Amino acid sequence: MTTRRSIIWFVFSGFLLAGCGGFQPGKTSRPVRVVRVKLVADPALQQADPGWRNTARDLLRAASDYYEERFGIRLAHQAIEPWRVAGTTTSSVILMKHLKRSYPRAGGREPHDVVIGLTRQPLDFYKGGRARADRFGNCTQGLGNYIVSHVGDSFAYDNRELTHDVVALIHEMGHLFGAVHTDDAESVMHRDFDLRTGFDAPNRAVVMKNRFCPFAEPDNGAEERGRRLGP
Repeated sequence: MTTRRSIIWFVFSGFLLAGCGGFQPGKTSRPVRVVRVKLVADPALQQADPGWRNTARDLLRAASDYYEERFGIRLAHQAIEPWRVAGTTTSSVILMKHLKRSYPRAGGREPHDVVIGLTRQPLDFYKGGRARADRFGNCTQGLGNYIVSHVGDSFAYDNRELTHDVVALIHEMGHLFGAVHTDDAESVMHRDFDLRTGFDAPNRAVVMKNRFCPFAEPDNGAEERGRRLGP
């Protein structure tokens, strides 16, 4: 005979099972912005890290998990290839100019919104820094399209831990979505690239506000200069 207690338990179990099927830890119900990313690595990184393709993919995966969990922004790997950079430089400014000449159509007809140039060049913090974004993105002029970031070590994302190289990539991606430098010593947007993992409140609000803004259209002039000058 079915008792009142067994009926109550049956109904409760149904709700519990339904909840288990629908809940996924770490996931949110907010809409996800997908950012299409092309990864390129310079000869210095290729020579220093024979597994540079895996390192590049895992760096992006770590940054993507960070942004999707906090902002609903997924960084989707679209392509990876060698970046043909000749010579040596200590300036990320020079590398950024080269990156934009070499890949002038990010955000446009190519199947990627952002190009990330990874380097092992001996970049000097006082000559343009060890990482750089092309712009502080906004909804009026468009989000940024380019990042240059130094990679100091090979990287595998198996242990789900963040490193200085991942934090630098997170920091620069923040600039693409409009985040600026802050004096908040606990923020990942502090200018010294120390191993921090949280956004300060003002920059968090900026990224949330801008996360569905369009990416900037390609600079046709840069495309023509890229054809004329070559890499």
